[in-house]
Amino acid sequence: MAMTHATDVQVPQAGAQFRGKVLDVVQWVLVVAIVLVALLLPLTGTAAASVVLPLTIPFAFLHGLRRYGWRRFLTFFVVTFVVSNFFENLSVETGFPFGDYHYNGDLKFLHVPILVGPVYFGLGYVSWLCASIVLDRADERLDRRERVGKVNLVILPMLAAAVITMFDVAADAQASTVEGNWTWHDGGGVFGVPYTNYLGWWFVTYLYFQILAFILGRAQSGAPQGIRTVNDVSLVQPTLIYASLGLSFVPYFIGADTYTVVDESGAVWSTAAINETAMVVGLFTVVVIAFLALAKIARGDVGRRG
Repeated sequence: MAMTHATDVQVPQAGAQFRGKVLDVVQWVLVVAIVLVALLLPLTGTAAASVVLPLTIPFAFLHGLRRYGWRRFLTFFVVTFVVSNFFENLSVETGFPFGDYHYNGDLKFLHVPILVGPVYFGLGYVSWLCASIVLDRADERLDRRERVGKVNLVILPMLAAAVITMFDVAADAQASTVEGNWTWHDGGGVFGVPYTNYLGWWFVTYLYFQILAFILGRAQSGAPQGIRTVNDVSLVQPTLIYASLGLSFVPYFIGADTYTVVDESGAVWSTAAINETAMVVGLFTVVVIAFLALAKIARGDVGRRG
């Protein structure tokens, strides 16, 4: 009976290990695909975001379910989808918080393309983990009974919102003014984009990151074993994805055609200036954050949970 019991225990464990290895491979395949698309597709003169951002969604699902557990993770997805769609639709109707604009084309949920909510989720998850790594794996240290947990509950959502907004600062003019995925009714000073767009991005993403922090903090305050995968390799993956998003502006600057575009206010913009600025912003914001995160992983800083 003892031997049978031991075998019964070993078989599920072996099965779990096999599934874990398969999921590891799938995650790495997604990471490699994202990085290659981000670095190679722009050489053809096509912006990488339209392909890369949807690919962050399945990666976030796989990585997030394993890291946080399905209840907390699916709650985060629902909160992200609801919050982002609410404020996107509100802004189309009223101009708050992003500014006055409308989306062009695509199958929509009310006024907003259906893919927008999931993209907020996929890109948001990657940005959240990069911010967490920079703050020494802060998503694992949100226990409100501890001083560091109380600080992380506030600082992590604020930084994560800034990290995701960094990418938008680099990408938005290309996506709107150049590609016409959406139209700003009054133009704006940032190559046809109003500054309110970036304030709105920080505000909206901060809200759903703060909700995620409270969800994780509540779980950790009762039972600190709330994070499942804590090895450094699992943290390298989202960091590489975020880095590739920043680096994608370099080959796009090289491969894109040069011409002028006119925004709704009548201002004329050079696509060369837009692409060059996107490259510089991407290199010195997105790539810098990714570099800091990778450096902390390489030094072993994120393994120190004392």
